[in-house]
Amino acid sequence: MAVAAAPDRRPGWRVGVGWSLILVALVFAVAVPALDILQAPQAVPPAHGHAATQATSIVHSSDAIAIAVELLLTLIVGLGLVTPGVLTSGRGFALVGGLSLLYADGLLHWFAILEHVGEAPSMWFFAVSGAVQVFAIPLALRWERAAWWSGGALSVFFLVLYAATRIVPAPFSVEPEGVEGLGLLSKAAELGILGAMAGYFGTRIVPGLLRRPLQNRGVVELLNAGAVLSAVIAGVEVLWHLVPPSVFLVTAVLLLVFIISLVVAYRRESPLAAATAWVLGFSVVLGHLLYAAYYLRLGLVEPLALCVLGAASLAAPVFEASIALRPPPGAPRGAESSSGTQGVH
Repeated sequence: MAVAAAPDRRPGWRVGVGWSLILVALVFAVAVPALDILQAPQAVPPAHGHAATQATSIVHSSDAIAIAVELLLTLIVGLGLVTPGVLTSGRGFALVGGLSLLYADGLLHWFAILEHVGEAPSMWFFAVSGAVQVFAIPLALRWERAAWWSGGALSVFFLVLYAATRIVPAPFSVEPEGVEGLGLLSKAAELGILGAMAGYFGTRIVPGLLRRPLQNRGVVELLNAGAVLSAVIAGVEVLWHLVPPSVFLVTAVLLLVFIISLVVAYRRESPLAAATAWVLGFSVVLGHLLYAAYYLRLGLVEPLALCVLGAASLAAPVFEASIALRPPPGAPRGAESSSGTQGVH
């Protein structure tokens, strides 16, 4: 993902002021969740289930919201000052837009902490997720690999996890999550991040490390076999009355599109097909693991073993191929370079 460096003709004061504004946005971001929790109405009880969550209207702090908006605007100005060609380059504009949405999504995850008070695993998840997104901004500005992981891969993970936990209970939960406004706003931000990262990276949004395994016939055949096995496992779960038929239908559609994407990625070497295959494959693996955690909590050994087998049948071939097909140490990698602040045209 190397980018040719361009002469940087920006005045030094612009870069200095820009990084100062970014630093202010990062340092004071922690005030947002702190104010949101401290100023919450004392009547909000710990949420141990959806009944409690739905019965209580969560009121977020207006001060926290105002500070979040001000910090987001501060960050946008700072990013605009340190990124060359932000108004003349499509890639520069995409980078600034993507990182701004990444910061906003991190703040939204911090706002979600209040909505899960009393659920320690969920609170930690949103706290850590928001911190990773917010404090990845300076790293993503300097290294493209950090931008790819924090903006692209992490957003895909959040989107897939959100969809999966609306079908199957998340670990440590007793039922699937509901659909709420804050969550939909966060998913809209993550879709925007993916669009911006696609505009910034172009076809390099799917790096060679992910395309190479799908160009190997043996790997594609093993993944197709894993997809069939996953469909069989979903059918067995329906027969055992562990999941409703609708879950099997959704899984079958995902696996069918997954197989088609694998074939197209192999025969046409299409980056879009490769990206689709990876997202769908990851979705199925994550679904297997979430159900495995659910069955483990219920003490159901046989369904647990089937889910682990299904996840391994899709993950193991790709993991082994990614190691076997890795370029030799002396080969050019072209994956990391300074990102938006030095080489955007």
